[in-house]
Amino acid sequence: MPYHTQRNGAFSLVELSIILAVLGLLVGGIMAGTALLKQSELKTILVDFNKYSTAVAQFNKQYGGLPGDLLDATNYWGDDNAVCADAAVTNGTPGTCNGDSDGDMSDGAEPYRAWQQLFLANYIGGNFTGVASAGGAVPNTNVPDSNITSAGWSFGNKAATVANANDFDQALSNYLAIGRPIAAALTQAAAITPRDAWQVDTKLDDGMPGLGRIMTRKPAALAGCATSDVDATATYTMTSESIACSLNMSLTLK
Repeated sequence: MPYHTQRNGAFSLVELSIILAVLGLLVGGIMAGTALLKQSELKTILVDFNKYSTAVAQFNKQYGGLPGDLLDATNYWGDDNAVCADAAVTNGTPGTCNGDSDGDMSDGAEPYRAWQQLFLANYIGGNFTGVASAGGAVPNTNVPDSNITSAGWSFGNKAATVANANDFDQALSNYLAIGRPIAAALTQAAAITPRDAWQVDTKLDDGMPGLGRIMTRKPAALAGCATSDVDATATYTMTSESIACSLNMSLTLK
């Protein structure tokens, strides 16, 4: 009878080494891909901030006022007849509303009108409603969205404060906020990790969450982002990988 060898189904050492090598390559590829995706998201924040802050500066130079805050905006784009009807000007499609020209882009609907007017002036893409939606900011509806999941951009204004529970003391004036929407307000809910926030802050500012022209909010508002609510000594919580931070980025950086 012919002689037959019998295998017991176990892997040889050579086969096991090949399998382990393939698994190592797969894990390494996944980790490298994740790192590249993270760097791409951070680069998007920097690119978007530069794009929007430059658009605001160019708008101000052309029209003599800030978007949303512009006193005679309806002279250029007509009025929004459903919101601020004005018999003295032509109805626009969709039209817009005038601001109060006080230099503060956070008054009333001005943060939403700002995006609408930047679009109407052809400084940015998109098509924004110019009014609050669901009580506040809704990415891709009345504010721009971001490549970061569920995040968007909005305008705000921060004066100097003293012992505010949620915000560090330093003034930012008009700023761009990058984060997820919070109820009836801006995009200031957590969207990025403390390490990511630190990287953006370090590239453009001083790397301190409570100082400079880029700031986050105190732990009472964003638990786990900053290590404390002391302006001068707070740092980003670098040991955390949790989504804990948003950033307020002053337009005076431009």
